[in-house]
Amino acid sequence: MQNEFEMSMMGELKFFLGLQIKQIDKSIYINQQKYIKEFLLKFKMNEYKPMPIPMHHSMGLLKEELSKPIDQMIYSDIRSLLYLIVSKSDIIFSVCLCARFQFDP
Repeated sequence: MQNEFEMSMMGELKFFLGLQIKQIDKSIYINQQKYIKEFLLKFKMNEYKPMPIPMHHSMGLLKEELSKPIDQMIYSDIRSLLYLIVSKSDIIFSVCLCARFQFDP
């Protein structure tokens, strides 16, 4: 690859694009603990207690027909949760279910 691209060795990779990376022996571990903490602080959720995941697949969400208008910017931040799917595949169903109501809650 060095023949095709300009490259430089900058040492062991520990953090990249919001992912914390740890290399132990022949294994690579990825987590987003720092990203999760920043997410919780941004949305003032750092005092909330964790909930079990995944949601049960039969749980449904219903659109409220007569609800008052909601600030859609809050819901547009679902992308922050979508990024967490990179390292936490157990939340895919829950996040995608909530994302269905992102545009018109």
